[in-house]
Amino acid sequence: MGNPIQLEQLAKKRYFNRTELFSELESVYPGITEANFKVKLQEMLRNHQIARVGRNAYCVCDNLRIYSHEYSGLANGIAGMIEENHKYLDFRVFELIQLNEFLNHQIAHNTIFIAVESGLEDFIFDDLKEKYGRQVLLHPSVELYHQYLMDDMIVIYKLCSEAPKGKQVFWHTDLEKMLVDIVNDKIIKSTFSESEYPQIFESVFDRYVIDESQMFRYARRRTSDKKIKELIKQETKIELRLG
Repeated sequence: MGNPIQLEQLAKKRYFNRTELFSELESVYPGITEANFKVKLQEMLRNHQIARVGRNAYCVCDNLRIYSHEYSGLANGIAGMIEENHKYLDFRVFELIQLNEFLNHQIAHNTIFIAVESGLEDFIFDDLKEKYGRQVLLHPSVELYHQYLMDDMIVIYKLCSEAPKGKQVFWHTDLEKMLVDIVNDKIIKSTFSESEYPQIFESVFDRYVIDESQMFRYARRRTSDKKIKELIKQETKIELRLG
């Protein structure tokens, strides 16, 4: 069961569930057990032959890729420092330059946003302030952010509950979180023109697999699910897989 199998019929669908995938595999491997199916499912996910697009919803990857961002040395260093000093802390790291892949007008000055679980932002601020000095800001306003803007600025703020974890490393910011945050976070929104929203969303959906259930679950937590659905429906050519 180690060789990749062809999924022509499932590839024609916008998405399929576990039952449909089991039937497809059963036609190739008659008598396949539930245990073997689970192994094969994980193997196909790991090999990026298929990907999750929602709860019990999958698609054949074809030309779509699994998103991965190569974090800067500074971002990796900060994450490593936090993990070493606060082993059980939940946090996420987003680099502003992650947006450049999807923008027409490129962002010149990188900012590293550190979202920290509620109530612990001050501890991380003190740690980073001691090492990085005045380039670290805690909960800045939009005005204060632009007043002190410099290359590799570090912004610390509260992590929203139910924020998606990175698929490769928990503190990574994947696209499902990024798309919601750029609609909600005032500072991030202030770094590019709102006219770029359709371009960003279309570029993301054209290139990468998106877990729509995860994205909209997080968007509901940030009370922006309706706004994002309306943006996608009215201003883009995106056809959501899950409706």
